[in-house]
Amino acid sequence: MHKSSHRCLACIVLRVCLAALLPAQSSPELESLLRQGAEAMRAGNASAAEADYQKATAAAPTFAPAWLDLGLAQLKEGKLTDAIASMQKSIAIDPSTRGAHLFLGIADYQTHHIDDAVANLEEAVRLDGSNPQAQMWLGIVELENGHPEQATEPLDRAAELAPKDVAILDYRVQAHMAVARQSYTQIYRLDPGSWRLHRLNAQIDAQALQHTEAIGEYQQAIKIAPKEADLYEGLGWEYRQTGQADLAQKAFEQQLTLTPGNPIAMYNLASARVDNGQAEAAIPLLEQVVKLYGAPTVADYYLGRAYAAVGKNEQAVVEFEKATTLGGETQSRSWYGLSQVYKALGKTADARAATLRFQQLHQQSERERAKDVEDWRKMNAMSEGKPNGASGNQ
Repeated sequence: MHKSSHRCLACIVLRVCLAALLPAQSSPELESLLRQGAEAMRAGNASAAEADYQKATAAAPTFAPAWLDLGLAQLKEGKLTDAIASMQKSIAIDPSTRGAHLFLGIADYQTHHIDDAVANLEEAVRLDGSNPQAQMWLGIVELENGHPEQATEPLDRAAELAPKDVAILDYRVQAHMAVARQSYTQIYRLDPGSWRLHRLNAQIDAQALQHTEAIGEYQQAIKIAPKEADLYEGLGWEYRQTGQADLAQKAFEQQLTLTPGNPIAMYNLASARVDNGQAEAAIPLLEQVVKLYGAPTVADYYLGRAYAAVGKNEQAVVEFEKATTLGGETQSRSWYGLSQVYKALGKTADARAATLRFQQLHQQSERERAKDVEDWRKMNAMSEGKPNGASGNQ
């Protein structure tokens, strides 16, 4: 079991072990015992909590939450067999007891009763699908039981419910990577010379910023499947990454030849032409793309550049203004483009305002980039020092 699994368990035991609901005929003695048990759990004294909950179950033997709290205290102590029995008693009294199936599933998992763990965790999800912990634990059990393809759905759902939970995100990454490895292995077994395998290798290389290697893989794939248009698209973008603009343009030309009328292929080729100083040839394609999409896209930015390059400054203003509604680097570049076009039109005040906006966005981007670098360093430092613990086998 992963260390991070233990940390997740420790957190939610304290959240749930409160026995907030009391039986209709509760007594001051029962309320006091439950409160004392909860306080002992919060203080980290599971042994004292178990003693209080034993008394509570004796005082109210049909009160399901008290049995669950007893099981949680025993689970915290590592008394797995006793914990399972207490939780099963809670469920026998009331199958809908909040958290009972979740923690019973965790205890089943810790005692290697995997089928029982899956069944209980699935029931926990059925009873409370909005509980990210239930979704996460179902994913953990499926993942560590060698079924990552069954782990992705609950972990994806957990991430939707708790998008800032690092443990959930960690397991989600592990599950998707494991599924990818399985698919990769299966492709290799079925067809070691498959063009799909070369494309996958190219994509892996590209993500690792190994663009030269990615180009080689795309070239190998194209030798096997010369009619696959998306291979030329991938190759073109890798050529762009390595500054080989002419080769990128040729690759995109081949993509468009294979898929005429495809707006993505048209954009790829036209934007490459703009970058290569062939604005006149790019304009007809970009005008088609802009018309097809209707809403502002990065194609508007490139069309603005193309218009400006051939002296159609008024038309360039229209396209750049549309592109400034986009986010990220395209927005920043569009404001810069606007400043240059306004300057060419003699609109000094507008040029100054556009330049100021460009500078503001550029500075904001630099701050965000610096923060991302710092956050990455902190995360790596935490992983190496393990103050919160990084996942790893016990």
